[in-house]
Amino acid sequence: MEFTLLLFLAATIVMLAAWRSSRVLALGLYAAVMVACVATYLHHATDTLKLSF
Repeated sequence: MEFTLLLFLAATIVMLAAWRSSRVLALGLYAAVMVACVATYLHHATDTLKLSF
């Protein structure tokens, strides 16, 4: 759960960088955040669900 908070914080930093900094820096940070999001998704998508109906 803490890593999700860090992803949102990183996305906020990317938005601030896009607003205040260069376009190249913002795109690089955006790509890094997207890689982290995909890695988080793949980590949780492989978890098995213990469902009982």
